[in-house]
Amino acid sequence: MLVDSMAYSLMMHPEKYDVVVTTNLFGDILSDMCAALVGSLGLVPSANIGEKYAFFEPVHGSAPDIAGKGIANPLAAILCVKMLLEWMGEQRYPVIDEAIAHVLLKKIITPDLGGRPAH
Repeated sequence: MLVDSMAYSLMMHPEKYDVVVTTNLFGDILSDMCAALVGSLGLVPSANIGEKYAFFEPVHGSAPDIAGKGIANPLAAILCVKMLLEWMGEQRYPVIDEAIAHVLLKKIITPDLGGRPAH
């Protein structure tokens, strides 16, 4: 699928997709765009998976521009750990989903989701 058509389809029908395989450049663009659908780059994990190895990181990368400001959202990094565990065959960590649901429901959130800086 051409990337512009894919971008449109992702925005109009995100429920149709589970995994998208693409090049790094288009993957960066599409994943940042899709982060808007869930509310923030701070919520979106990503994975680069090969035949033997995999690399997991938040869509936003390391975000050095916000380091030390008390505004970084750790949820994407936590979700990356969950994806890593699943990739390794570990399926017994529902506590991760429960913890994320808890902080979101209790509005224990970072500024990207409408919360306050942690200082």
